[in-house]
Amino acid sequence: MAEAARLAAAADEHHTTLRSTVGAAVAELERRLAETAGALAMCERDQKQARHEYSAADRRAGRAEGRIEQLDKDVHEAAATRAEAIAALQRFAATGLLTVALPEAPVPPLDGGSWAATPAIALARAIEAALSGTDDSEGAWERVQKRLSEEYKKLQDVLSRGGHSATARMTEDGMIVDLVYQGHGRAVPELAEALATEVQELTRILSAHEREILETHLLTEVAGTLQELIGTAERQVHAMNTELEQRPTSTGMKLRLMWRPSRKAPAGLAQARARLRQSADAWAAEDRAAVGEFLQAQIARAQAENATGSWLEVLTTALDYRAWHEFGIERHQHGAWVPATGPASGGERVLAVSVPLFAAASAHYATAAPHAPRLVTLDEAFAGVDDDSRAKCLGLLHAFDLDVVMTSEREWACYPQVPGIAIAQLSRVDDIDAVLVTRWQWDGAERARAPEPDRRMATVPAPAHSPGEPEPTPAENPAPGQDALWA
Repeated sequence: MAEAARLAAAADEHHTTLRSTVGAAVAELERRLAETAGALAMCERDQKQARHEYSAADRRAGRAEGRIEQLDKDVHEAAATRAEAIAALQRFAATGLLTVALPEAPVPPLDGGSWAATPAIALARAIEAALSGTDDSEGAWERVQKRLSEEYKKLQDVLSRGGHSATARMTEDGMIVDLVYQGHGRAVPELAEALATEVQELTRILSAHEREILETHLLTEVAGTLQELIGTAERQVHAMNTELEQRPTSTGMKLRLMWRPSRKAPAGLAQARARLRQSADAWAAEDRAAVGEFLQAQIARAQAENATGSWLEVLTTALDYRAWHEFGIERHQHGAWVPATGPASGGERVLAVSVPLFAAASAHYATAAPHAPRLVTLDEAFAGVDDDSRAKCLGLLHAFDLDVVMTSEREWACYPQVPGIAIAQLSRVDDIDAVLVTRWQWDGAERARAPEPDRRMATVPAPAHSPGEPEPTPAENPAPGQDALWA
């Protein structure tokens, strides 16, 4: 034990001696070892984090590569679709329809190979802008299809009459019509230009012929006929106004007809009308030229309004002097002539409406055979008109030589102004399914019973009267000088 204690003490002494010798270097070494251990632990943590981030980045890189592949595929598909669309647009433009629909569209050259993307896109955008307001609904498409068939049929008919042709063919871009004009295939713009040139030339030639015809025929024969017709119409109006002048209403109102240039009359009618009142032999060169220009203008207008009509139809419309004029009616009351459409009593309004119709019927029948019927039918004749005006209106109908057939609840038309009329008086009694027809005649002075016409079937006889017994009298209030219907 003593030996061991001695050895321990010696070792401790030796340790103390050594420590005292190297104490500072060991402390520095220990500090650096501690720092190294800390740095090592941090590096291990950073390495672990870096490995984790690397794994995440590797996964993202894999997904990015897949997205790149998909986008590359989409780009190729979009490029192919765009190429197909450009080819379809170029193919459609080659049909000529695009140029017809949008003449100002920036169409690239059609003979320079496939279009590049930039000019094709510019054209597509221009088309979109120009057609943005166009109705593209199903209903509009159906209407276009229907109209297309109608217009194609019309085009075929028009071209075939001139020895030309139009042939339709269906393509994936729609219906294409191939036009052959004067033996050559033509696009629509070319055909329109060729037709415009031909129309201009034919118009020049036709104008020369028209001028010759006008000078040799229209300005002599037609102008003379127009002069005669207009003069006849004015004389008829004057004769009608003379009759109207003699038949004022009980209130002193008079009516007159006015035959005047229409509000839609062609320009220059007043001057031409004044010249047409003169004899064509008395026309100066200036008058002849003015009438010729007026008639040419009417022919040109009729042609423009009826481009497909025959020359007979065009000339009939152009030279119809009746379309240049209109009728009006005026009433004279309180010393002035005013339009008959103004304020008036009910009876005066009836007359203002009826009298022009009577005059029109008289003018219409003036072209009939001398002994042809000139029928005018009136239902509930002259309702609301006083007896004096009724008598004058019936006298006016006689002056117009019109054959009147009328019905009325109280009007017998037995006036001195009426030279003769046949009357069928209808009578009935309640609860009896029969109507009694009693016939009368008015000869301008007296009303008398008329004989019954011969019939195969028996009719109910008129009531018998003893000799000297007065004829039946009306049961209701009669008008002065008239009888009413039987009660």
